[in-house]
Amino acid sequence: MTGIKLRSVYLEDEAPRLLYRLLEERNDEINISHRSMPTWRAHLAFIRSKPYSAWYLVKAGREFVGAIYLSKTNEIGIFVLREHQGKGLGKKAIQALMKRHPRKRFLANINPRNTNSIGMFEGMGFRHIQNTYELIDKN
Repeated sequence: MTGIKLRSVYLEDEAPRLLYRLLEERNDEINISHRSMPTWRAHLAFIRSKPYSAWYLVKAGREFVGAIYLSKTNEIGIFVLREHQGKGLGKKAIQALMKRHPRKRFLANINPRNTNSIGMFEGMGFRHIQNTYELIDKN
């Protein structure tokens, strides 16, 4: 698996299933966007809402191995299926996304416990610029 291809989420029939599987694989060290697993119906509605400026499945060889997006505020989000992590596919996908959608500035929001992702982005030249804190109303 050397070559990486980015395929639009909206052109691949298997995209909803793969994206849902990626959500299922996320744990607390990775996740920053979900407190609980969405229902299938909510997941499909989210996809239909076209929330990102670009959203792709990541294909390595003949199989899809993950997904990557570029938000409307130039934030890169990426997740690779566990069985394909540690092979450099995330880095290649990020490079392909940045080449396809050139910008002066890219951002990545990463859970501070996700040391693998932090190391990957720092290794690509990204630098730490902020910490974000949240307060969740318990009522």
